[in-house]
Amino acid sequence: MRIGDLAKDIGSLQDLLRAPKPRGGFGELMLERLLQDCLPASAYEIQFTYRDGSRVDAIVRYGSLIVPIDSKFPSESYTQIALARDDADRRARRRAFLQHVRRHVDAVARYISPADSTIDYGFMYLPSEAIYFELTLGDATNDEPDILRYCADRNVIPASPNTLLAYLQVVALGLRGLAMQERTRDLQLGISQVRREFERFVELHDQLGKHLDNATKKFDETERALARASGAIEGLAQVPLAAGGEQAELPLRVPSEPQ
Repeated sequence: MRIGDLAKDIGSLQDLLRAPKPRGGFGELMLERLLQDCLPASAYEIQFTYRDGSRVDAIVRYGSLIVPIDSKFPSESYTQIALARDDADRRARRRAFLQHVRRHVDAVARYISPADSTIDYGFMYLPSEAIYFELTLGDATNDEPDILRYCADRNVIPASPNTLLAYLQVVALGLRGLAMQERTRDLQLGISQVRREFERFVELHDQLGKHLDNATKKFDETERALARASGAIEGLAQVPLAAGGEQAELPLRVPSEPQ
């Protein structure tokens, strides 16, 4: 009895997820809860609107850059694979599934917009590990296109609930590396500026040294001139005014008085 009830519940869930709108809403809800559980509210935004009016399911912020994430849930085409009658039918159903996924990849690629400060990659979130496994590790054949190459050519990264956060950590590390490169570049520019200032200081120091050397030479010349002038003045001060040091009398005749 319980098994029958469980089968009914599973069937009801499949019917719910098979409807296009609830299926998409379920994937968006899963993505929102995942980001809510693992990131601070300031680090992400749900239903982010671009300047052209288009809207992506979520973005994650890294400083001035954003990482677009759009949820896709190709469950209907995926469940058709399990209903295949034989290998040939399975390959045909898988090709239809991959064609469905390629349309999702093209849709996600449109959210990669450097003009809106996105990074060069976007994430296609698949809220089912089984679908993610079928997409990335399924029994691919030589007669079907390489879906992972198709994603890489459009800079779209498929991610599941177990891999999305790991991918975001890699993005964070990469952006930290870019930030470090920017800081290194700024440091190099600062060092170059300091070096130019130091070279200018050395030039001014050399000029000052030359001026001080010339001033020292002039000072020595004035000292020698002052010594010569002092010697001359001292010599003049020692010249005698007359012999014996007394003033000589002039031989004037004094007229005699009348008698």
